[in-house]
Amino acid sequence: MFHSPIAPGRRAAVGAGHPGHPGLFSRHGAVLFVRNAVSSCFCFAVDMALIWLMVSQLGIDKFVAVTLGFLAANSLNYVLARSWVFRESDRGIFTGYFYYLVNALVGLAVILGGFALLTGPLDTHYLLARVLVSLFSGTLVFILNATLNFHEV
Repeated sequence: MFHSPIAPGRRAAVGAGHPGHPGLFSRHGAVLFVRNAVSSCFCFAVDMALIWLMVSQLGIDKFVAVTLGFLAANSLNYVLARSWVFRESDRGIFTGYFYYLVNALVGLAVILGGFALLTGPLDTHYLLARVLVSLFSGTLVFILNATLNFHEV
């Protein structure tokens, strides 16, 4: 008799990367994306407040502020990701945090590159530039975490 590798109650989507996990473009993937978006929006607000505080009130260089704000907000976001977004993951807490930070550094590289382009030659306000680059970076980091780190899709 054939036994499906799919866990009871779960359906595999076309292109699912791991047996027993639906694909990125499944209902489960959409739920994770929405939860991640809610979590990320909260953490992004913390990030933006920190950047504004460091640049406008403390006179810290805007690139240093963007980096520090990003790292602080991502640590908070990891706690939310583990407890709410990717709560079904079998990845260990410390291993997950290590991979989360690696993925976050990829996101930070995208952010700093886009931020330099937008605030330099395109002369965009630093807060608007940070919002714009976050849309792309956040989606990229979500995909990396959902597929490579937490193995949820």
